[in-house]
Amino acid sequence: MFVEIFTICDAATDYGGRLNILGAFEGIAALSAPVKRDRCSLAVRMRFDAAETGEHAIEIRFEDHEGQVVGPTMSAKVDVKIHAGRTSGAHNLVLNINGMRFPHFGTYDIRLLVDGEVRSSIPLLVAQTQKRNRMRGSMEN
Repeated sequence: MFVEIFTICDAATDYGGRLNILGAFEGIAALSAPVKRDRCSLAVRMRFDAAETGEHAIEIRFEDHEGQVVGPTMSAKVDVKIHAGRTSGAHNLVLNINGMRFPHFGTYDIRLLVDGEVRSSIPLLVAQTQKRNRMRGSMEN
């Protein structure tokens, strides 16, 4: 199994096996901490070999720079099926997150675990800004 896509974004959907991603970002900024992100999504696309059919445990967690888990850990079970005649198959997972809180500024790691093993990790910078722009910038919350 390998991870083809793992990103945090403004929105994501899975429509008939097609993973749609809108507004992938790498950080957010706010005037003060704690920082609350009203809404965002995690988009995941994993490819499994035919030998890996069956149930797999998926876990996603946010960790601060000290390795402490921030917010809820998201868990799911996926039942991987590979179509006849194919050697592998993709499985999409979209997690919509509402009201995610980051207690302090810094870099957080978003970790994707499959069957208890970290398979991918992406950094998310939570930065302090001095003033709010009239137009929303790429880092603004």
